[in-house]
Amino acid sequence: MVRYGDPVAMTRAAKEVCVVHPIGAQTSLPQQLADALRTRIRANEWVDGERLPTEAELVAQYGVSRATVRQAIKDIEGQGLVVVQRGRGTFMADRHGIHAGMQELASISSTIADMGLTPSMRYRRRTIRAATPAELNQFELPTASEVLDIQRKILADGQTVAYSYDILPRWAFPADFSTSQLRGSVFGFLAEHGGPRPTRAVAEVHAVRSDSIGWDDETDGHQLYVLLDQMQVDDRGRPFMHSRSFFLEGRFNFTVVRTH
Repeated sequence: MVRYGDPVAMTRAAKEVCVVHPIGAQTSLPQQLADALRTRIRANEWVDGERLPTEAELVAQYGVSRATVRQAIKDIEGQGLVVVQRGRGTFMADRHGIHAGMQELASISSTIADMGLTPSMRYRRRTIRAATPAELNQFELPTASEVLDIQRKILADGQTVAYSYDILPRWAFPADFSTSQLRGSVFGFLAEHGGPRPTRAVAEVHAVRSDSIGWDDETDGHQLYVLLDQMQVDDRGRPFMHSRSFFLEGRFNFTVVRTH
């Protein structure tokens, strides 16, 4: 049994249930359990269509309540990682392609990693420039403020899955920040350097057909994208990242779990 909050027990039990994530004081029990299950999924402990342990078995394994188990399962179901069949149990979903829950507030890189793939990105632009009037208004900035203008493509196991156009206010980065320091995940960089962390996002979703979004030959003439246009907001209510991420249709799939 893994009792969360007990680091000795967690270390001892990690080999038994493939739990490798450290327990953070800021993370709720359902989130911790969902992370543990995602780790086991990434380790290919279950194949597509295989049933996961029952609710009672997970309660016994992790030493948590049934409510915690239900919320954790709901979280990974929202990502499209599992399918819950009432009266039968929870089963691994078909993991062909990349699946993300539309309600999930997570970086693209972490979503790709959750599917057992290796995320990477290649930057086309990393430029600090003067904010436009619209950006001053969007980010509630004083006159003459600067922003970081980013263009990058995101890959999973070396295959392009999205192109992202991002704008962030200069205040989100350290005073001595150099654009060359930004090589991987933007969220990851901000977290490592004490920057803002997203707590909510206001998003719009659009279908887009265009031959001018990508900037290389790796998309094989792809013209159909799912656009996720969103503003990230931190725990102080400050808007700090406007992203327009164009996901190649068929390579990145979004799910919405609807219940009554």
